Amino acid sequence: MINIICPVCGNCLYKKDRTYRCVNGHCYDEAKEGYVNLLTGSKSGSLIGDSKDMARSRREFLSKGYFSPLSEKISEIINKSGKATPAVCDICCGEGWYAEYIKNKADCEITGFDISREMVRLAAKRKNNMTFFVANISKIPLEDSSVDICYHLFAPFHEKEFSRITKDDGLIITAVAGENHLFELKEILYEKPYRNDEKPPETQCLTLKEKIKVTDRIHLECKEDIDALFKMTPYFYHTSEKAKEKLSNLSELNVTIDFAIFIYQK
Repeated sequence: MINIICPVCGNCLYKKDRTYRCVNGHCYDEAKEGYVNLLTGSKSGSLIGDSKDMARSRREFLSKGYFSPLSEKISEIINKSGKATPAVCDICCGEGWYAEYIKNKADCEITGFDISREMVRLAAKRKNNMTFFVANISKIPLEDSSVDICYHLFAPFHEKEFSRITKDDGLIITAVAGENHLFELKEILYEKPYRNDEKPPETQCLTLKEKIKVTDRIHLECKEDIDALFKMTPYFYHTSEKAKEKLSNLSELNVTIDFAIFIYQK
């Protein structure tokens, strides 16, 4: 079981009815969708992270199963970990598609969080016996050494926090874009498309145990799916309007998906 802690004082939070409360009286109400916002400071989870439009676009794209090969492999790693019903943390969970897929394939308990309240709201609506909360990756409100396995897909790597929340024999599964990931998309957007470096995140706290490649070809069936995929990439923020227009004229696209999975051990 993963224990959620108070983001103010660090004591365990206990849930009663629809409220999380610690021994010092700090309390956090559960939203109607079933998640709790544990961000502190002046900014709320609705003002940072992905917007409602981005979150829904991502949900619609992932729901079509385009990235299923990656989720299948993560599920397989969890099932082969040798840990009975492990406590799993989905770091930067997004709108919960990966968590739901993995929960249906692997015998585990999943707790997930993201900095975007809209993403977490959509994740919590999946109602698949999982726990979701809004939080910052630099200060994860989970008890020390309470997680058997963390997985972490396409998000910043915060080794100290990952190490802190993971048990001594625990695993951290990280996925990054592989060398050829979405290369056909980049050929349309850029005059000189580049290949990804596929380097593992650097760490001094964790030991890299294994690298696994997952590669496939997918067929995007409509303009909406092409646009949704584009919005999920960093290229969306660094592409000229002229290049975006070229992409908008496409009605379908065959593209490579290529992932590098790195398995670390604490």
